[in-house]
Amino acid sequence: MAVHIQVNSPDLKLDENCVVHSMPCKINHDGQANVSGFFSPYIENKELDDSSDGVKQASFRGYPLQGKETVIPDGFKGIVVTEMKKPLTDIEERNLVVSKKFDKITYWNWDCFPVNNDSINQSMDWLTLSKMIHETE
Repeated sequence: MAVHIQVNSPDLKLDENCVVHSMPCKINHDGQANVSGFFSPYIENKELDDSSDGVKQASFRGYPLQGKETVIPDGFKGIVVTEMKKPLTDIEERNLVVSKKFDKITYWNWDCFPVNNDSINQSMDWLTLSKMIHETE
């Protein structure tokens, strides 16, 4: 299956960054949601002790969350893609359109505090490492 990503759309404003959260849950909905109307106002920056290092606290549907903001490494851009028409089978080509961009992401854990070994931090480290390995002088 081929995946095509269209970057230049006339109504796309790539000069504005959007706010992105990675939540530890699965929601059976695929589309726009008014998350900021229900979630962002309740985020608290709490310094619990010297080791908390900018941990944010919030709750979602009654579950306590601990989160941290992670910046996308230099030389990379985070993008949000939208699929206008979903294919009927897994072998059909997929056409995605870049709808927004972001330069940082807030990720949330519900059962533990954010640490450097979280998968999102490891993936950001991998981006930096792979760029260093594959750069030519």
